[in-house]
Amino acid sequence: MVFKTRHDGQQRIMNRLAESIFELSDEEIVAEVRESGADPQEEADRTSSVLRKAADTWEFENERLSELGHTINQKYWRLIDGTHHNYCLSCGLPVSFTTANGEMRGEALYGSCPKNASPIRRTEASRRL
Repeated sequence: MVFKTRHDGQQRIMNRLAESIFELSDEEIVAEVRESGADPQEEADRTSSVLRKAADTWEFENERLSELGHTINQKYWRLIDGTHHNYCLSCGLPVSFTTANGEMRGEALYGSCPKNASPIRRTEASRRL
């Protein structure tokens, strides 16, 4: 997994952390969690909850963008300093998503796409891409 940031040193650290996690077996991860004094099941549940909340927010906001008439290519999300950035293919308005707190921001969320007279359905948008 490659993380992209503006700072080379930070990028190397993030890449190495990701690699070190992928190199560990499940048993090694559980042992490290226990050594830290945390309960492995509680940590797994907490992590799952955070990821589920972020995924739900992502899905909700993408649906909202579609209802506003914005067309977002899901393949164009770019990670910069911990925040994913994208833009409407029709009008160019920006949108961003921070996984850590599940927050979406950007001008595209505040109104209808000025280039699309009527909002399009998500299935129509995906066929256009």
